[in-house]
Amino acid sequence: CAAAMANGPKRPRDLKTLSPRAASILQHNYYGWFARAERGIYALTEAGLAAIGPLPAAL
Repeated sequence: CAAAMANGPKRPRDLKTLSPRAASILQHNYYGWFARAERGIYALTEAGLAAIGPLPAAL
């Protein structure tokens, strides 16, 4: 979920194709990687960005 959110905030339903448990993962936020940006939309925290590491450069 975190890697899929690297390019910006997402709704759990947008991530459901990658992980059927996306809503649960974002809501429980066990590692502190996600923050609620607004109702139904989650963004990565600084810890989440650090966990996914540097993004590959565009070719």
